[in-house]
Amino acid sequence: MMRMIYTFSFLAGALLCVAPLHAQISLELLSTPDSLQVEMMGDPTAEDYGAVPYGKSHVLFSSNRDATALTPKDPQTNKPLPSLYLMRLNDRKVTAYKGNEAINDLKYYVGPAALLPDSSAIIMNHSRQKPDDKGNVRMTLSQFSFSGAANSELPFIDPAANYVHPFFDEESYTLYFASDVEHAGNYDIYQSTLSFDGVWSQPSAVANVNSEASEVFPTLLPGQIMAFSRATRNYGLQLHTIAPGDTAATALAINGRGDDMGLLQINDSTYMAAQGKRKGGVSNFMFYTPLPEPTPVLAAEETTDSTATDSTALATATEETNSEETETSTATEETTIASTTKTTTPKKNTWVTDETPEPGTVKGYSIIVGGFVERNLAENFLNDISNDWAPEAFLSRYNNKYYVVHSMHKSRIEANAAKASINDKGNRAWILSTGLQSL
Repeated sequence: MMRMIYTFSFLAGALLCVAPLHAQISLELLSTPDSLQVEMMGDPTAEDYGAVPYGKSHVLFSSNRDATALTPKDPQTNKPLPSLYLMRLNDRKVTAYKGNEAINDLKYYVGPAALLPDSSAIIMNHSRQKPDDKGNVRMTLSQFSFSGAANSELPFIDPAANYVHPFFDEESYTLYFASDVEHAGNYDIYQSTLSFDGVWSQPSAVANVNSEASEVFPTLLPGQIMAFSRATRNYGLQLHTIAPGDTAATALAINGRGDDMGLLQINDSTYMAAQGKRKGGVSNFMFYTPLPEPTPVLAAEETTDSTATDSTALATATEETNSEETETSTATEETTIASTTKTTTPKKNTWVTDETPEPGTVKGYSIIVGGFVERNLAENFLNDISNDWAPEAFLSRYNNKYYVVHSMHKSRIEANAAKASINDKGNRAWILSTGLQSL
């Protein structure tokens, strides 16, 4: 199974999970989810999507994460309208995007956007007009200059059509985007090249990508491999890739039961994409890295309270007692998850934000679906899933973190089955080899 690490870094509550360095990642690894470690980042109640490179060290994306009661909403979905944000890749710190005056004056739908390689301008995706009471809105692409040139809508725009999801390839100086210019409401992916004298070519459909369904969120991976999302009847947007010379696109094994979109390779060891738990639901960023090479687990002393010490000892005893119930590979995977959350220095983590007592542990296996430092974020996530797919989930505190526990099981076999059932429904879970109790 894929190993899931939850890093909900919205607001101040960041559960930081430190892991060893990873090997170089290849696209083939996304076809074998068992070889991947997965990390989620974001607020489970907010939506992040449309990430594109912004220079070498950031990505620019759309989100409604800072929405308030005064934030304008889409009249059809009642969701807050998005704004642009920057994520710094080395530590994944997120800040609001500070555009120029013309960009900041844009209203209603703003983003995603694609920066030109020389940073002279940015291609902004935005609405031409305020959405009406039925949610109808026309989306366009405009070039906003950072060098004093005039700002203008791209010259090939048809006022009767929608244009969304720009991605600019610095190698070919080509803009990729999705539009319903040929079939209203049904999107295809197009390309237009920017010449060195500033002239845009007439857009053409990307070969072997478009179908009767809608294709959106084009991106380019190393080797000029195109990634995009295709609309499906049951599972929303599903990620596909197509390499130069291929005649058909391939769906990715990391697709879930919700919308999957905007695949990027952000460094030699990491892919990221926006993914939701269900069709039409909110999406958060998922980061995919290869599992680290197995290393011997060395004994280390850690200053902690007696409850945590007893819990760790009980987890070890439980693992030994039940070792005959599971394959060695599964046990190694799950115990590595627990061990990587511990520090190897004999002092407490300094990011603990409260002193809520831990309720202790019992013998058994806990199915974990969320981990947080801030209790309010954990409670928000618990409320969200309790009203949806996990009505019996509860909140626990263990090793100075808050865990949302889906269920408890007496044996590893039962826990493995429960984890598989959750993952098969498009959600994410992992097993903690000790029984957590409710706060």
